[in-house]
Amino acid sequence: MTTSESKAQGRPDAERPGIGLAIRRASPADARTIAEINVLGFRAAYRGILPDDFLAGMSVGPREVALRSRLENDERDRAPVWLAERGGRPIGYASSGPPRDDDVPLPAAEVYALYVLPEAWRGGAGRALLDAAADYWRERGSTTLVLWVFESNASGRAFYEAMGWHPDGARQMLHLAGLGIPEIRYRLRA
Repeated sequence: MTTSESKAQGRPDAERPGIGLAIRRASPADARTIAEINVLGFRAAYRGILPDDFLAGMSVGPREVALRSRLENDERDRAPVWLAERGGRPIGYASSGPPRDDDVPLPAAEVYALYVLPEAWRGGAGRALLDAAADYWRERGSTTLVLWVFESNASGRAFYEAMGWHPDGARQMLHLAGLGIPEIRYRLRA
């Protein structure tokens, strides 16, 4: 079965042809794995952007608790999380949901997080996860998707732009690690 056939039949686990990558909806049992991917991906992606002591002090435990709660309480599919696996090993995740910004009206959606283990970067998982999120929201009528990225995250911005996303002019300061880190919003139209 091809990926498009899987999507057409509503199959949640779509094997990405040619790269041995499976994308599936995450369950509460995946919370620890997702938290570990988050911490490792965050540390690698934001080295040089955030202070080293902040990155070293990140902990899996609190993220696991928050993710488990979120996954257990998403009975109406309002904030789905996807997990990327290669050879049965989880290597990345994406989470999404309704937009948090007042100037992005429904039926838009927001990608809240996209992290891949550093050793799996440039292997197609980020692209497949972002596609899964976009496809999910498009099927539910969303015509616009947004996400926030650190302004100084050149590699992340290049990735999103290669995927067809563009800065939409919105900017905000994220207060993290005692710093104000500028973020810019990217937008994708269906």
